[in-house]
Amino acid sequence: MGQIAEERDMRILIYGAGVIGGQLCHALCACGNEVTVIARGAWAETLQTEGLRIRHYIQRKDTVDHPRVLLAPGSERYDIVFAVMQYRQMEKILPDLARINSPIIVLTGNNLSASEMEIQILENSAKPKTVLFGFGSTAGTREHGKLTTVHTGDGRLTLGKAHGEVPDTVKSVLQRTFSGSKLSVVYCDNMDAWLKYHAAFILPVVYLCYKTGCDLKRSTRAERNLLLHAVRDAYQLLMALGYPVRPVGDEKSLEPGPLNTMIRLIIYLMSKTKLGALCTTEHCRHAPGEMEDLDESFLALRAEKPDFSMPEFDRLRRMMPSWSQVREIYSQ
Repeated sequence: MGQIAEERDMRILIYGAGVIGGQLCHALCACGNEVTVIARGAWAETLQTEGLRIRHYIQRKDTVDHPRVLLAPGSERYDIVFAVMQYRQMEKILPDLARINSPIIVLTGNNLSASEMEIQILENSAKPKTVLFGFGSTAGTREHGKLTTVHTGDGRLTLGKAHGEVPDTVKSVLQRTFSGSKLSVVYCDNMDAWLKYHAAFILPVVYLCYKTGCDLKRSTRAERNLLLHAVRDAYQLLMALGYPVRPVGDEKSLEPGPLNTMIRLIIYLMSKTKLGALCTTEHCRHAPGEMEDLDESFLALRAEKPDFSMPEFDRLRRMMPSWSQVREIYSQ
């Protein structure tokens, strides 16, 4: 792993400072790390002149952090790099991540190509690297030069290798990096599967969002029931393809019982409250390209079992406008 800095001077690079990257930056700055972010355009200028301003919605507080801002990665060494980008945008920066002087690279966000991205980074890196994948629970918006974020504590970050356990040496670096923060780190032994099941859950939510014009308050109880049946179809496809369920036992939330009752309550609150809108519809509204990319990649997985029946999934998907219509309505 090489030498890491003494005391608390962990040098962290965050490639992308949107909602999730911004909240991660705040958590890392708050516990004493030396944080650099890569941003571009007007957002980079805002970060340089005004700092990273965040309104923490649940906590009802405002914070300002002042990370160093770069327009592109250089030759400096970092203890960890977090790449926090939309799915297809991540593919475009893989050459940069391979070149960056850091022993640990964490690709954070929706991703249905984890194994392939790991291979590309490792094959094009001149030095050994550990490639991890992560998903942050933070949601929110970026408007008027500041972020509004929704999270508990400093957020939750699920981390792991595409396949297999995270080495103890890497865990010790991560523990030191997050020491003193309120960010909850949860490790997973198969992030490739975790991210696929996550996509299987959120895609039906996406379809219903676009069906209702990104206003889930308009959704009916029958439509929300259909959403859960569509998720079950998608989970069953992944199980048929041989992907182990992650988190372990998550499929039980789709069957009658206490977990299912809780999921139904969450979906109801997601549909009827402003907090739910910040967590769901706002992302669909502002990132239609990423949602389309996830849909396209999931359909490619489905093509591996073309005769697998997914009636409720298909029914819900047909209820939304075409992707060309979605792009026309929501692309900025």
